[in-house]
Amino acid sequence: MTPRVSVVSTVFNGEPYFDRAIPGILTQTFDDFEFILVDDGSADRSLSRLQEIAAQDRRVRVFAPGRLGAAAAYNYGVTQARGEYIARQDFDDRSYPERLQLQVACLDRNPAIGLVGGYYILVDERRGERYVRMPPTDHEAIFSALARYVPIAHTTATFRRQAWSEAGGYPLVNNLIDLRFYIRLAKLGWRFANVPTVMGEHYVHDASFFHRSLKYAERQRDLARVQAQAVRELGLPRWMYLYSLGRHAYAYIPTGLKRVVRRGIVGSQERDV
Repeated sequence: MTPRVSVVSTVFNGEPYFDRAIPGILTQTFDDFEFILVDDGSADRSLSRLQEIAAQDRRVRVFAPGRLGAAAAYNYGVTQARGEYIARQDFDDRSYPERLQLQVACLDRNPAIGLVGGYYILVDERRGERYVRMPPTDHEAIFSALARYVPIAHTTATFRRQAWSEAGGYPLVNNLIDLRFYIRLAKLGWRFANVPTVMGEHYVHDASFFHRSLKYAERQRDLARVQAQAVRELGLPRWMYLYSLGRHAYAYIPTGLKRVVRRGIVGSQERDV
């Protein structure tokens, strides 16, 4: 039978993280899913370990197309998917058991919603922070927040395969693949939502692909450009360009003040754990 949901995860040298994504997905309370794991040219034992898991669980499907890079690997995984809904899962993050059940219910109730996320625990190993991030839950607030930050964590995002197809898939870029994809969906008229429940844990660490590939200041400059793109292409108020300008300065703010700026000026809703 065709599964309702296809969970898609890409893996590149993921041996240290086999205790996160895999057990989190395989213990979901919603069971009508397949788990697609794309090995993106790993040089460690990731592929052989994934194949061992697939041999033990019929829901797991493993693909090894070689080294594609993050965005192309995401798209490759979705093209292999059979489900109506696509749930993204970063391999070094963890989903909680009710994630799929709650997100599928949200999409089933609201045909206009193309993408749904949720609350999540952010574990920032670089700054020694651990807190619950609570992004807005209604479409209008999420739409507006695209000019300020990434309002749906990609690792907790579930979207309609139809929406992905209409958007032409993920953009083939090296940074902010998720935010650029969300802007594409918004321009097509798809609505967004976040379930007000903690969906899982998102880890920020120096070994991740994006922190290895791009310097911090460079990532902030790119985020400023994409924030300005959101204002321009989504018809948001022109004064919101101020967030883009402020992003250039954010990279140089002392670490101890970043949380104050994030919560007080940018408007990120967070709760310490």
